[in-house]
Amino acid sequence: MSETTLRRLRAIRRELESRVRESAIIVVLMGASGQGLSQRRRLRSALSRRGVLALVPEDDFPRDIAPSIVERAMLSRADIDLAFINLKSWGTATEFGQLHQIGRTARKLRVLVNPEHHPLHGNSRSYLTDLYLTHLAAYGHIYPVTTTRRPPFPSVKKTVMKLAVRYAQWKALR
Repeated sequence: MSETTLRRLRAIRRELESRVRESAIIVVLMGASGQGLSQRRRLRSALSRRGVLALVPEDDFPRDIAPSIVERAMLSRADIDLAFINLKSWGTATEFGQLHQIGRTARKLRVLVNPEHHPLHGNSRSYLTDLYLTHLAAYGHIYPVTTTRRPPFPSVKKTVMKLAVRYAQWKALR
């Protein structure tokens, strides 16, 4: 390989790396309160270290507007790239059901569910699992996650980190 070719390849590499470093995405981390809120705050910090701006609605959305209104408005914005929703409570299940019906927002949703409720991995026959299957068929983003270290399903943190970072790289280089 000639020196000119090597210099050109190195320049391309630097340019691609720079584009990925300079690109930013905005994700919203939704889920249950309590331990779930603490987990989302820790996840926000981890994502920030990887160059992803993560918003936690309880901390970052206006507090004087009802969550059912402000979340719809915020998630419909073009500058919000992804919304991860960890379904651990009836409240988040209700949010998912409402957001699933808004096509522009539904495409941004990355839904995290217990493996036993995943429409392809689990055996649940619940209405919610049925809705997961519809969402999976229409938008393709239902991920089985576990809170234990039980294989073969990854943790919430590993799933969100992997998907958010890869989406940022894809967006920067498309």
